[in-house]
Amino acid sequence: MMAEPFLSDQIDGVLMMKPVFADGKIISSGISLRTGGSSSAPFSSLNLGLHVNDDPDRVIENRRILAKQIGFPLNRWVCAEQVHGTKIARVTQQDAGSGAESLGDVISGVDGLYTTEPDLLLALCFADCVPVYFYSREPVAVGMLHAGWRGTVHRGAAKMVEVWGKTLGIRPESIHAIVGPAINGRDYEVDERVITEVRKLEKSIWREAVIPAGNGHYLLNLKTLNRQILLRSGVPEKQVTVTGYCTNTHPELFYSYRLEKGRTGRMIGFIGMKDEGKDKS
Repeated sequence: MMAEPFLSDQIDGVLMMKPVFADGKIISSGISLRTGGSSSAPFSSLNLGLHVNDDPDRVIENRRILAKQIGFPLNRWVCAEQVHGTKIARVTQQDAGSGAESLGDVISGVDGLYTTEPDLLLALCFADCVPVYFYSREPVAVGMLHAGWRGTVHRGAAKMVEVWGKTLGIRPESIHAIVGPAINGRDYEVDERVITEVRKLEKSIWREAVIPAGNGHYLLNLKTLNRQILLRSGVPEKQVTVTGYCTNTHPELFYSYRLEKGRTGRMIGFIGMKDEGKDKS
């Protein structure tokens, strides 16, 4: 069994992954927790979602708190609209700050972002859906994907692999992927409508991710589905890591859309890179 990729003792209010060093760059990645912010119930307290009817001034304040903790100022963040699709956008320095303080200038219509440029933080919102992190050392590239059940069954993770091959010449064998904190299979019950879509995938992909729960309902493990999709895309098994953290069973750490019946905040999953030796402050 692979070691847990997220480290709990690095920065208050954030689960970070171990830094990756590649070609003079330091890749930083992680996910925020729900504690240490200024939002009040039901968004308490470090809500980072601008779209959940929280006070936007408090959300921006919370985002500034996270920005200071992780060393990427808010004007270097790039955020996506997140429409539960599979479109992926390449971002550059011209996109810095997009969606960081307003929904009006997010990268529209996409659920995935990637870049080859330093000093940009790819930042997406989560509360049960699956964050998938991507990086390559040669050439150096980072990516971030939001995969709910729709994005998962339509192979969003595989599309990131395909896009990197077409635009960057990166082979699947050079890609590392981490499946981050999301709702576990034992807590995610779905109906026949969802499973019908899941079954459009090869059975070898969904077989271990679906457990009948009776009365036309099933338990669905989205983390397992994303892992299998990545493996079928050619990413080596040793380079696909899955966290043990579940958003639904750790309400003291994470927001959970399902547990809190839709009235809750959002964490931000993030990945970015800096030049080695550059001051993070």
